[in-house]
Amino acid sequence: MKRGRPPINNRVIRVGGAIALPPLLRECGIDADALIAEVGLQATAFDHPDNVIPFAKLGELAHLAAERAGLPDLGLRACMHTGLVMLGTVGYLVTNSATVRAGLASLQSYLHLHDEGAVPCFQQEGSLAVLSYEVLEPDLPGAEQIVFGALAIAANLLREICGAAFTVREVNIAYRAPQDTSAFAAHFAAPVRFDADRNAVLFDAALLGHPIAGANSQLRDFIASQLREKQRIGDGGVAGDRVQRVMRTLLATGCIGQEDVASAFGMNRRTFARRLQEDGTTFRELLDAVRFDAARGLLRGSAVSLEDVANRLGYADVTAFARAFRRWSGSSPAVWRRRQVAVV
Repeated sequence: MKRGRPPINNRVIRVGGAIALPPLLRECGIDADALIAEVGLQATAFDHPDNVIPFAKLGELAHLAAERAGLPDLGLRACMHTGLVMLGTVGYLVTNSATVRAGLASLQSYLHLHDEGAVPCFQQEGSLAVLSYEVLEPDLPGAEQIVFGALAIAANLLREICGAAFTVREVNIAYRAPQDTSAFAAHFAAPVRFDADRNAVLFDAALLGHPIAGANSQLRDFIASQLREKQRIGDGGVAGDRVQRVMRTLLATGCIGQEDVASAFGMNRRTFARRLQEDGTTFRELLDAVRFDAARGLLRGSAVSLEDVANRLGYADVTAFARAFRRWSGSSPAVWRRRQVAVV
């Protein structure tokens, strides 16, 4: 039997920054414990940031909480004061890295140990550096709230490791803007572009070589060894979920060929293909799954054009993308998007 990606319900996330959600709800006059119980969670799960909850349940809770509180930017508000400490061991690795570039590379490599439902991506685009965050399940209720919170944390993280010289240049959000965007403007102190083709914080690439103040190389090496061991125990092979996480990250950079993915695992193309075959899957099947997830997220969460979606997914033109999307979903991307808008 072929093993596909585990269902989103099997993915988990550390409570981390969401620990501030119950107090925020209480400030709004909402019975936080009752709402948490309504989605099938225990209120005690939010007692400590190291507690783990299902990613989908966090999305469901955030979705209901935003509706009940009348705060369409609730995810942002809950995480405006969240920093690296809430990322646990991964956060400590970042803050003890030698440079900003090294810290963000560590975040990209290990955040999945903290957050199984999304993928971070760090890259440089000319004079700008980009730290992005993509939820893996595009149809997840509350995904936009999780993204709002993640970007708030990303900006705080960058402020911590870059120091006083840091400023946000731009924020991209692949969701429609709430009616009131003042909280976004206040937190990021930079232009915020909604209906974008990604979720990202952009800043000056010149800061990537900036040394992180107070970094301890011995502590960094120890933490890195612990995370590598944890990753080794959890991997169970190169195929399946971990490959798709890597592919989703590479998709955002435009380097999504089989050789690119194989290289990320330290293998040549032939060895990588054999390992996938042993696991009951193929590169093409995994790439289709990743592209379908990304396509649905872009079509459902933003007003980006079909041409831009096709380009983002690595297709030569809209016709090629539409043909693939029809094969995946049974309908054209335009029809699928209209149906999603009608549901909303």
